Amino acid sequence: MKNKIVYGVLGLSIAAFGTIGTYVLFTDNEDKVAVAAIETKESSPEIVEHPVSADDLAKSVKEIGEIKDEDTLNSIMEHMSLQKVNIGDEQFTPKGIDPNSINRIQMTKENITYLKQSLGSIDISRNTSTDGYDYESILNKWLEGNFDNITKEFEFLLGLYNNGVYTGDEVTKKSEAEEKEYISHFFN
Repeated sequence: MKNKIVYGVLGLSIAAFGTIGTYVLFTDNEDKVAVAAIETKESSPEIVEHPVSADDLAKSVKEIGEIKDEDTLNSIMEHMSLQKVNIGDEQFTPKGIDPNSINRIQMTKENITYLKQSLGSIDISRNTSTDGYDYESILNKWLEGNFDNITKEFEFLLGLYNNGVYTGDEVTKKSEAEEKEYISHFFN
């Protein structure tokens, strides 16, 4: 008989229009882990599942390490974003940064899921934006495969440590070919 463990993280935000968002994490002791994000603007919730195997999640934990605080979370999200963005004219490594000093982390569903799970166990103090850019909303978009605003999200993440303002080189979205080249270079 299966023994199921259910972890729940409940976040409610009631705006002027009565928007309520609830996020719940379901796991079991079998080979599957699933994250469900429920967002409602009405009374009927829509559930979106992102199944990830326990083995794949364990690999993410090993690759990324423990997310101890907001600085670690932010740094990991920035490093993952490098797969999707160019900074200035640099495709692989931002100017002035030793390429060997960057912990390359692939933008995968498993890695994003691990970061999302870590949110509930750390204190968040810098990320208090109300413009739709916060760790949870960004990770939810990434889980859905939505990278339409990756440049703004990346600038937001970098700006958290500069009074909310990014002042560096222009950030552009990598083309599919550039991203494939990046993945091949660092992860194959």
